[in-house]
Amino acid sequence: MSDDSRQQRRRLVRERLKTGQRALAKGVPQTPTRPDIVGIAEVLRAKLEEAGNDRRASEAARIAQGLSERSLKAHPAKVPIACKKGCGYCCHTFVAVLPPEAFRLADAVRGGTSRALGVEAVRARTLPLRGLSPDQRVGAKLPCPLLVDGECSVYADRPLVCRQATSLSLPSCIEEYEGTDREGRIEISSAHLAHSSNAHVALLGAMQAAGLPTDAFELGAVLDLVLADPAAERRWLAGEDVFAPLPRNVVRERQVELVAERIAAELRA
Repeated sequence: MSDDSRQQRRRLVRERLKTGQRALAKGVPQTPTRPDIVGIAEVLRAKLEEAGNDRRASEAARIAQGLSERSLKAHPAKVPIACKKGCGYCCHTFVAVLPPEAFRLADAVRGGTSRALGVEAVRARTLPLRGLSPDQRVGAKLPCPLLVDGECSVYADRPLVCRQATSLSLPSCIEEYEGTDREGRIEISSAHLAHSSNAHVALLGAMQAAGLPTDAFELGAVLDLVLADPAAERRWLAGEDVFAPLPRNVVRERQVELVAERIAAELRA
């Protein structure tokens, strides 16, 4: 690559970073512009590649989750959701998380921000969930290991998939909880879904561009693993397959994969 090409690339990266930082500060609409979402991914990629920072994966998750929150605040749902404090039906289903999100959850548990739960208590609560598929969770009434008295004990640090888990109908949630509706016909808030999904694809694209694996894992199993190994984040960032013992039974929608791949390709250009 010539010096002119390198300078041109550096200018392009700086422009993307500025665009991404502006978008992160104010949030984005449900259908963001491509420069905004690519700029956000550039900010996330820069964080994931931050030299000398062994916490950079969990910090990238914090940035992505913060985007979802700010976007929802700036562009709220137009239809009221049925979800209320203490309503934890959706906290009894299969939840898939990316490694950066798992590391952030582990930090919350270790740091004491997880309400009323410590490391060993959370690990014990993951036992009934390990190895179960999404279908096996339907109607099993097995709670998330981070659920306490019907409330999420790490609400501020919850994964992106949990941020989109809303409902417009409480009876539908109860049917799924009881196992009488195995089709998953819960109507969710389009705003919550869009804002969470936008943050998710930006994080996926950034991970791909940074050369990191993008496999997702069941929350209980992955949380148990990272809580057992305080060095898991550092080792994963160094290229070790620390999640080799876990089942890879999370299938991502092909459209999500394609969008993330396009974002990563643009970041590499």
